[in-house]
Amino acid sequence: MEIQQAYEILSDPYKKEQYDKSGTVSDPINEDDSFHSFQDFFGSPFFSTNTFFSKHRITMQIFLHSLQEKSFSQPILIFAYSGWCSLCFRLEPIWKSAVEDLEPLGYAIGTVNAMTDANLLERMRVTRVPSILVFVEGRAIHYRDPLISMRTFISLRIFARDVLPSSFLTRIRDHNGLKRFIDQWESTNKISVLIVSNKEDPRMRYMLAAMKFANFARFAYVYLDFTSETIRKMREALDIDCRDCENVFIFNDFPEVFGFLFTQISMESLSSFIENNLHLVLPRLASQAHLDDLCPISPRGSRKLCAILAVDSSDLKHISLLRSFVSSQQSNVNGANGEQIRYTYIFLGKQRDFIEPFLKVLKKKGLNFETRDFIVLWRIEYDRARFVWLREIWDSNESTFIESFVFLKQKMDEITTGTVKLDPSWFTRLARSAVRLGQTAWFHLTKEEALPVLSAVGTFLIILLFGYGLSFTSRNEERRKYSRVRLKEDDQWHRDGQLHQTPSSRSMESLIHELRAETYFGLVKLLKPGCRSIIVLVDEKSKNILLPQFACHIWPYRNAKTFSFGYLMVEKNLPWFQKLLEFIIPGPDDSESSEQSGKNINPSQTVGTVLVLCGWKLYFSIYHPMFSSPSRKNFLDSDDPDVSEEVQIRRCYKPRVEDVLNGLPNWLDRLFEGSIGRYYIPEWPDNLR
Repeated sequence: MEIQQAYEILSDPYKKEQYDKSGTVSDPINEDDSFHSFQDFFGSPFFSTNTFFSKHRITMQIFLHSLQEKSFSQPILIFAYSGWCSLCFRLEPIWKSAVEDLEPLGYAIGTVNAMTDANLLERMRVTRVPSILVFVEGRAIHYRDPLISMRTFISLRIFARDVLPSSFLTRIRDHNGLKRFIDQWESTNKISVLIVSNKEDPRMRYMLAAMKFANFARFAYVYLDFTSETIRKMREALDIDCRDCENVFIFNDFPEVFGFLFTQISMESLSSFIENNLHLVLPRLASQAHLDDLCPISPRGSRKLCAILAVDSSDLKHISLLRSFVSSQQSNVNGANGEQIRYTYIFLGKQRDFIEPFLKVLKKKGLNFETRDFIVLWRIEYDRARFVWLREIWDSNESTFIESFVFLKQKMDEITTGTVKLDPSWFTRLARSAVRLGQTAWFHLTKEEALPVLSAVGTFLIILLFGYGLSFTSRNEERRKYSRVRLKEDDQWHRDGQLHQTPSSRSMESLIHELRAETYFGLVKLLKPGCRSIIVLVDEKSKNILLPQFACHIWPYRNAKTFSFGYLMVEKNLPWFQKLLEFIIPGPDDSESSEQSGKNINPSQTVGTVLVLCGWKLYFSIYHPMFSSPSRKNFLDSDDPDVSEEVQIRRCYKPRVEDVLNGLPNWLDRLFEGSIGRYYIPEWPDNLR
């Protein structure tokens, strides 16, 4: 049944296209058994799965695994619709005309149903249906004109052309620019595709082709302005006589040899023409895309070998001789058994990740001054390959060039005929030896011979497991006893009601950072939503006393991902703290008095102050080591002089440095409960030093 279903999918173009896009094929509805015999007569557009929209429907899975990466080489025109949207179905003929016009040119088409794939529309910032957008280079560009007034697909075609990036197609206006464009094949490792037309703006098919083959080709466009003298020289250099024709030239690493010429090209013939001449005569393995295209994965029956010349970037002579050899032998570069052999080269210094498996071979013997090595590669899987390392086989001496060519040809024939085998890796050889050993033991050992050996091995393993279990149990008992002793020793209560915890200074160095200009963005400005920074104010005298206390208080919250910890040096960054307080200090209406009150802050009285900063929402909370607040002066509305005198005594009392953080744990508990006030500010000061 599975073979029959696979054959039906491959034989039906619509099912094959649907399976390639979504991985599944929806079975057609049997309308003979339907009770709605007059459904086609009345139309019934709502919830219908037989509309033109369903042909190109995409889901979130297809978008994430295929289309998002594909958008960097092919733009995607997307139509968002819904089963309840009557305007969507009125626009269906216009959308169908646009698809029939743009899809043959190279545009990818997709439709999203808002009723089943609302998460995909939310990801693409679609807020209403119907909506049209183009997803190109990983970003969505929306069609802004009102769709209700759309009558033809011309405006949609103009929108699809305008959103295409112009960086893939270079405009050339003089002969010097043309020469520079053609001569850049060596630095870019790409062929040069030149498009010459009598139209001022390039066609959309050329822009889409330039985007599609951007990894392997560079595209340029020349407008044939017959009134220009510079264009006339370019026409004479390119030997262009037809004024109404569109010409396409391809130049490889032999630009002095004239490129290929076509006129009146369709998109299919243009794509096949570029694909047949996609690479240079001797390309360089410069990326994973080059490796996958030049050295593809091939089965044993039709092997495709890749002969790679291992050189440095300064070995231009070796590369030039190999390019001449490949160019002169293009019709005779296949192996003796018909295997396809692709000649390339690689820079050892630039592609070290690729050459890493071969470094052990390179370390055994250095590179010779005259000769270079060849790596013959056969890729079996995506991450597995077999290779042969040909030592010192390519000579840069022109006098022995013929001998090097004959020797290289002979070695390649030996590889393709099987005289020289592509050595598997050591792991493969070891696995094969283990499998053969197991098969030999299975066929030759009898039951009477195997049982004593297995019983002895099993007894030995049981003894080892039993001994390990006893040892593990005794170690656990010792750990329990040790933990009980440590718990009794550590069960010492302080006067503030907290257990004594002394985290090591080394572990706290990675948690507490100084708030200064270098750490301002990490601790304040660029905090993620929901994250806060807890900052304590210290000076040089109190730093060694307050930081260990502060570390003990924040130690229970060290694993919280939403908190950062730090300290602020008062002597150095007091203006920053003053400017922060200017936003919240109540005062007269004039800003000068409020600013003056902020400047009268005594630095020694700010020691021990703790700030909780929320950089995203622009607010902070403050803990200050004081016993009473000025707002409690007339709390009981009493005229008793003793009460006011007591308040004055408390206000003049200055706590010791060792006691300023005693109330911080209770304050942190109230902070996490949400009972601590928040002070919102318009912006964060930026005068940290």
